[in-house]
Amino acid sequence: MNNCTDPNGGWALGCRIDGGQAEYVRVPYADQGLNRIPDTVSDEQALFVGDVLATGFWAARISEITEEDTVLIIGAGPTGICTLLCVMLKKPKRIIVCEKSPERIRFVREHYPDVLVTEPENCKDFVLKNSDHGGADVVLEVAGGDDSFHLAWDCARPNAIVTIVALYDKPQLLPLPDMYGKNLVFKTGGVDGCDCNEILMLIEEGKIDTTPLITHRFPLNEIEEAYRIFENKLDGVIKVAISGNK
Repeated sequence: MNNCTDPNGGWALGCRIDGGQAEYVRVPYADQGLNRIPDTVSDEQALFVGDVLATGFWAARISEITEEDTVLIIGAGPTGICTLLCVMLKKPKRIIVCEKSPERIRFVREHYPDVLVTEPENCKDFVLKNSDHGGADVVLEVAGGDDSFHLAWDCARPNAIVTIVALYDKPQLLPLPDMYGKNLVFKTGGVDGCDCNEILMLIEEGKIDTTPLITHRFPLNEIEEAYRIFENKLDGVIKVAISGNK
């Protein structure tokens, strides 16, 4: 978990402790931090539970979404799609996804046809036209781009909730004079694994399905090729699943 203070806990495995992508790993505090995957849930169905899906679930949970809300999600990468899936569980009145990549826009439209889609340069006007209260009631910023933080609060209606899910390469500014009178509530998301058991139950019930995100599959002994494709964003890759060696 993000807030674990033990040097062998939290993000240690794969960061401070080698073995995050080995075929077998010895996990510190496994008696406290693991969840059993139900027999009816495949490895691929459970693949993102402890990472990007937990991030999206936590973000949706803290955003106080109601069925009357217009929700704007900025960014439709893997974390953005997982956030979208978890927001859909809240059944808001409408969901708008803002994304600049044509491939990701096509992905959203193909898999989630009820979701409205716009691009960053048209986002504010689109949200104003497709919301009931002069902007989005809830904004989840998942892109982490140079201008996406500004876009998030700018598209929010007064008294809205803005949840920051993204990681940024540099500090972000709060231009308070420009924001005066909006009375926004900012929340920060992140990877929190406290809901993993509930997420696994939702997967088992067929209410969450992240398998469309897996566009490529490789055995462990071909992981260098997998990284080449993933890092260079080749062949329409979204997520790569790595299995045991052939």
